[in-house]
Amino acid sequence: MDGNRRYAKKKKLKDVMEGHEAGCLALMSIFVYCYELGVKYVTAYAFSIDNFKRRPEEVEKLMDLMMQKIQLLTAIVIRFGVRVHFSGNLELLNSDVRGAAKKLMEDTCDNSNAVLTICIAYTSTDEIVHAIQQSCEDVLNFQRNHPYFEKKKKLLL
Repeated sequence: MDGNRRYAKKKKLKDVMEGHEAGCLALMSIFVYCYELGVKYVTAYAFSIDNFKRRPEEVEKLMDLMMQKIQLLTAIVIRFGVRVHFSGNLELLNSDVRGAAKKLMEDTCDNSNAVLTICIAYTSTDEIVHAIQQSCEDVLNFQRNHPYFEKKKKLLL
């Protein structure tokens, strides 16, 4: 979702949060429409890590809005049997939003009618960095636990 602030300014809304609210409602409608059309996989880019650079008051309001929308989304996805996955650095979210996101993923993990992935606290750069870090960690763990490398360590000693 991009352009909610521009939308609020263009529509001369009194508060930029009204633009974010409108964007969330439009996105919810799109999710339902996709489901009705038989689209099985939908991914929405909802909140970039870069959004944390905004004024703290706006970030806090966005977190509150996310919390409200996760609660609304819960009813919809459970009704339709949709599995929800949140992708991104969830540790950057406040504890309430992070907890609600994790709970929604747990509550819908067995749903199979469709899959909705929501990217929050996400950038592709962060995803690549995380993937590289995880790969390096996996290689190191493999080397630590593989008998071949254990023999090499003993030879070095």
